[in-house]
Amino acid sequence: MTLGATMLLYLLPGVGAAAAVGGGPWRALGALLFWPLFLPWLFARPDNSTLPPPAAEDDLALAIARADEELQAALDSLDGWAGPGLLREKGRVEELRAAWRSQANRIREMDRLLARPDTGPLGNETAAGERSWQLEHARQANRDRLRELRRQEHDDLLSSLAWVRELASMIHLARFRGEPVARAEELVRRLAAAVEDFSGRRSPV
Repeated sequence: MTLGATMLLYLLPGVGAAAAVGGGPWRALGALLFWPLFLPWLFARPDNSTLPPPAAEDDLALAIARADEELQAALDSLDGWAGPGLLREKGRVEELRAAWRSQANRIREMDRLLARPDTGPLGNETAAGERSWQLEHARQANRDRLRELRRQEHDDLLSSLAWVRELASMIHLARFRGEPVARAEELVRRLAAAVEDFSGRRSPV
């Protein structure tokens, strides 16, 4: 076998190794010439095609993330405009974030309960008697109340997110208009009130 044929046979696996390692041209060249050294690393890499896809975020998680991002950007803009005392209020935002996440989890849990199939009464209502009919009627009423509670809590969460996004836009507007620090104080107080209002309504009675 000639030297050229031997080199060709040696480099053929290197071509595959160079394509597999990816990266820059020097890394690919190293894999091409020294492919036996790259084989253990290539075989040890996990096969991403067999990994389960990441869990998709639901609409509530996306809405919370969008409002949180806008709020954080507005709070960051307070640096250099508001005083140190006002900036300490930024720490309370985590309380609001926790309340948002807790509310979203409650709504998801109620959704799971309401999604379970309702099989109706266990038997013949007429044969079961008046007492069984009353209990079944009460069960259906409780299910309707749960559905209404879910709607209210969903509306409360979306209203809180919308209000905070509006507040964030007001902070940006006030800063670019060159309004005095007193305006920053007012806006931060309104944010603190929003935290107390939403977190307070989420506290168990």
